[in-house]
Amino acid sequence: MDSLRVSWSRLLALFRKRKLEQELAEEVRSHLEMLIEENRRKGMTPEEARYAALRSFGGAEQVKEIYREQRGLPMIETLIQDTRYGLRQLRRSPGFTIVAVLTLALGIGANTAIFSLIDAVMLRTLPVEKPKELMQVQYGERDWSGSGFSNPLWEQVRGRQDVFSGAFAWHTDKFDLARGGAVHLADGIWVSGDFFNTLRLRPAAGRLISTADDQHGCPAVAVLSYGFWQDHYGKAASAVGSTLSLNSRLFEVIGVAPTGFFGMNVGEKFDVAVPICAVAIFDGKRAGWTVGLGGG
Repeated sequence: MDSLRVSWSRLLALFRKRKLEQELAEEVRSHLEMLIEENRRKGMTPEEARYAALRSFGGAEQVKEIYREQRGLPMIETLIQDTRYGLRQLRRSPGFTIVAVLTLALGIGANTAIFSLIDAVMLRTLPVEKPKELMQVQYGERDWSGSGFSNPLWEQVRGRQDVFSGAFAWHTDKFDLARGGAVHLADGIWVSGDFFNTLRLRPAAGRLISTADDQHGCPAVAVLSYGFWQDHYGKAASAVGSTLSLNSRLFEVIGVAPTGFFGMNVGEKFDVAVPICAVAIFDGKRAGWTVGLGGG
């Protein structure tokens, strides 16, 4: 309790500095006068009495400095003094001030941009349940320059793996939403039937693509991202069951992905997800699937 009282007293002293300095000066002066008067009663001349008083007192300025250190917070006071001195110097040299401010602004901006990039690419995890249980399968040259899994190879991985509870594949693409006229591209993602289930995602509306939707001769169905549903449909329930044109082919919207899920590539987003089997509805030449395993 005493230490708290002392700390509070020292903090208040920062805001009463002028008054405390006046009281200190008055106290030192009164003490010196008492010593001088006492020396004069001992028979000393006024000059001798004053010199003896100052010598025994130890120097007025030294005493004041010791009192200031005990009274306040020297570190904060020094910081305030240095800040004031720095501001005065900057005011005297406007050219240097402008250069210094611009240098600091550029440095802070660059560091902020770099951290934002690292945060987006490296620090954040996928907004799915148990992301640490997910694995990505790769193959190719020694420098991992392979172009992804072909559809037959992906189907072999899916059919033969028996260690993980689920296997899924995906590939990003662009879809034209226009039904004629100017092109209106959206960010798309091809997904296998077990994609959403393995990631343990739940729909915000309707249902998500399942294994039944990803079979040969599958129906043309699509799932919207939450952001696309919000921006283009105003989160209307009627969006589920409506049709959406993708590259001039009509797809039925069966559901909406949960909020916060933007896809498998951190820092990117998707607008529309369609099953891999729908490749046949287009030109049937899509390949280069990225394969993941989950729930080991």
